[in-house]
Amino acid sequence: MSAAHELPFEAIAAVTHALNCGALMINRAGTIVHANDRFGEICSMPKSEIVGRPLESLYEIEADVSFIRDRIARFDTAFEDEFHVARPDGTRVPVIISSRPLGNADVVASFYKVITVIDITPQKRMEDRLTEDYRQIAKLSDTVLEQAIELKHHSERLEQKVRERTRELHEANMDAIYMLAVASEAKDQDTGSHVLRIRRYTELLALELGLPAATADRFGYSAILHDVGKMIVPDEVLKKPGPLTPEERRIIESHTLAGERILSNSPFFEIARLIARSHHENWDGTGYPDALANEAIPFAARIVRLADVYDALLSPRVYKPAWRPEDAVAVVRKGRGNLFDPAICDVFLRIQDTHAFQAIRELPA
Repeated sequence: MSAAHELPFEAIAAVTHALNCGALMINRAGTIVHANDRFGEICSMPKSEIVGRPLESLYEIEADVSFIRDRIARFDTAFEDEFHVARPDGTRVPVIISSRPLGNADVVASFYKVITVIDITPQKRMEDRLTEDYRQIAKLSDTVLEQAIELKHHSERLEQKVRERTRELHEANMDAIYMLAVASEAKDQDTGSHVLRIRRYTELLALELGLPAATADRFGYSAILHDVGKMIVPDEVLKKPGPLTPEERRIIESHTLAGERILSNSPFFEIARLIARSHHENWDGTGYPDALANEAIPFAARIVRLADVYDALLSPRVYKPAWRPEDAVAVVRKGRGNLFDPAICDVFLRIQDTHAFQAIRELPA
């Protein structure tokens, strides 16, 4: 190199020592002609072992060597990329390497290239830590999600068991209701059939009156127990074929209060208790046991009042034969507004025209 070009080279080399990063100069052959102290620290090698050797000689892996050769082949092209510096102990320091033309066409700019090397180890450690944190969070999220799914499935299994137990309890209650109802009707000739018909009449009327299906169902099975209090009425009074004395009538009428007592305070029998007590109340207030009138009579009891009278008229008893259907319907029609709630009576008469009640009477018990 001529003396005319030594100053620019030395000046550029001197500037590299002021940089807060590694820096080296290579010639077109790829030989390292200068390195600052920071680059030596990054390489973990003294500068004397760096300067004068081909840049690619710092690497042993073929892919790394190919990368260096490619950059040297494009000597005049600016570049910046993430790479690494290989140390003698085999470790690799992650770095950002960059190089751009020196900005003029003199000999120095034409034959030498400055490469800056920025150690990004702290950033990489942070990146690795964040990646690991993310992996742990993702793993934790997966675990939480799995636990949530399992909890959901467990909850669904519990809900299914609750539904099954509820259904079993309901069925057990229904069996108990029916057996209790049959026991209360055992003194009549129509054992069991009457209470089942009352249930079906009541449910049908409730649905036609616009009640939800679940409410209609509850009214229906509660109606089964409307006469449960008859169990306390002596046979000689219940089966008496002739007219009752005032005292005997009081005994008969007491079955409403007895039925309420028998059904206790269980919430399950709430509607059944109302029906048992009030199914002989009349719309005009002439019924028993409380002489309630109009809306004061529980709605379910008003429905059962009509259904019970209708079915009783059609059923034979010791004190009367079964009535003809048209005669029973005539009694219901005549009772509109005095014995029966007019709205319920109207719905009954509308249903009667469809022969739905006759179909119920023809169903097996």
